[in-house]
Amino acid sequence: MTDQAHSPNMHGRETLGARMVEFWPVAAATLLLLFFSVGEWFRFFFGLLALGGLILWLRRRTLPRGSGFLIFLAAFACLWLPLLSSVLDAESQRVAATTTARYLMYLLAGYLWIDAYGRFGKERALLGGAFAVLLFWSADALFQLVTGVNFFGEEAYGGQRLSGMMGPRLTVVLAIMAPVFYHALLRFSAPRRPLWLLLFPYLLVVLYGGSRIAWLLLGLSLVLYAALLWAMKLRIDLRKALPLLVLALVAGFVAVSQTEWIERRITVVGGIFSGDYEQANAAVNNRLPHWQAAVRMYRENPINGIGVKNYKSSYADYAEGDTTPRGQPHLFLLEVAAETGSLGLLGLALFGALVLTVIVQLVRSGRYEAAPWGIALLLAAFPLNATLSLYSHFMSALVMYLAMVFFAVAARECKA
Repeated sequence: MTDQAHSPNMHGRETLGARMVEFWPVAAATLLLLFFSVGEWFRFFFGLLALGGLILWLRRRTLPRGSGFLIFLAAFACLWLPLLSSVLDAESQRVAATTTARYLMYLLAGYLWIDAYGRFGKERALLGGAFAVLLFWSADALFQLVTGVNFFGEEAYGGQRLSGMMGPRLTVVLAIMAPVFYHALLRFSAPRRPLWLLLFPYLLVVLYGGSRIAWLLLGLSLVLYAALLWAMKLRIDLRKALPLLVLALVAGFVAVSQTEWIERRITVVGGIFSGDYEQANAAVNNRLPHWQAAVRMYRENPINGIGVKNYKSSYADYAEGDTTPRGQPHLFLLEVAAETGSLGLLGLALFGALVLTVIVQLVRSGRYEAAPWGIALLLAAFPLNATLSLYSHFMSALVMYLAMVFFAVAARECKA
């Protein structure tokens, strides 16, 4: 009697446990994305996943096949091996070695998560989780636009630029994640659920973030996702789309004309082509000295650079009189060239080519669920990104997060 009485409860617990095991890869990916906006929690969460990956590796001692991990490993190697080579004669070997070792955390985290997603992943749930996070960030920023503070009482960056709960990085991240947002609108919209209307506040947040790099990345995201829609043979009805496009352009024009600081940020770009050094430097936020020093670093260390994350400590030696402290080149292409040399540039090119090749192969075979994540990954590693540091904790973690999600989803699509 006792065994019979307890068996339904035991079965229920086993079922609940099985569901939790199946659900955790999507929950982990959603939480990790959210934690990019909560202090340094993304680092701690990546560390937790890496610990789980290390334990799993010590138990198995094998590389999982068919889950997407092997191609993730190849992409990881494209970025990591140049870092390792830069340590050999880095100007600060301690800093270079620490950064290079830190990247192994992403490899171990990918080993755990990609394997789990390969067995239990659900593409629609993963997309829904990311969609919820992006909507929350957008709503938080819009609340800040209306009230002056976000949900947590944080004021706009510089008193004007929307920052939400992520600071000035917010709109860059929203622009990078835009292809995922577009795809969620496509998959979750219905005649009685016109979620596509959420696109307008999303774009408005990026506009009021004031980051010209975010605007550039957003424009690229629209072009690349439109190409994906074309490949999916989803044709937009121009009679319906044209009025909406005109409405969006008019709304953008009104927003710019009513907001003096946005107008200044747009018009000052013309200084780049003025031929005057001071105007050009002002147009790029006083970054010409950053770039010139990075070029000198590359010229003197063309093979493997001065060492990853060595730009800040070595800047004075290459500044030629500029006494302003500079932490990074503010351009991915020059950061890679200066700190990891030609090997780094080659690795970045191979990384982009690998991601693009996988996207093209998926689209040609009629598989479209991983492609938006791949486009977001290309935007995250875009060589002309001039805001954040590619080798910083934040951007390196975001790139690796998108890489492990993209390759895992792509592998599951290929199995289907």
